[in-house]
Amino acid sequence: MNMITQKFRPSVNVGTCIGTINTTEAYNAGLVEFEEKVFPPLHNAAYVMFARQRSGEPNFTTKEITLSFSKGLSNGTYDLTPQAHTVRLTFADNSDPANPVIYTQSGGTAEWQYNAVTEVFSGTLKSAVVENHDNDEPKALTIDVTFLVRKKNSAPSSRLRAAR
Repeated sequence: MNMITQKFRPSVNVGTCIGTINTTEAYNAGLVEFEEKVFPPLHNAAYVMFARQRSGEPNFTTKEITLSFSKGLSNGTYDLTPQAHTVRLTFADNSDPANPVIYTQSGGTAEWQYNAVTEVFSGTLKSAVVENHDNDEPKALTIDVTFLVRKKNSAPSSRLRAAR
């Protein structure tokens, strides 16, 4: 890698999202990101955690968790009901890339903390139930994970770390 590439290389997000799907399938995201986004009302401006687990060869398929909390909510525990608009959870199962399955929240809880000084977003999904209704038969999964991630681009670049 040359010096120009190192100078402009984006910072790396340091984050974890580890737990289980349906109490038996391990979930360990290799990519965990945190950012702020604006959604339509009633969710509005929100903190968003995105976690992607990628399988190995030969398929490299993914499973993704997206969890968002409306800004202005206090740190705490929130119910993941289908009607909740301040906390939103989706799970995308791309095990079959030709037929991805998207699940949305229908139960359980999400606990979160955001430290504005350190820009660290952390929490847990406890017995979070997500459902898919693509066919007339609903499919449900349970997600139990713990996550911790620093805000996107808040980690110093490798060049700045080397200068220290």
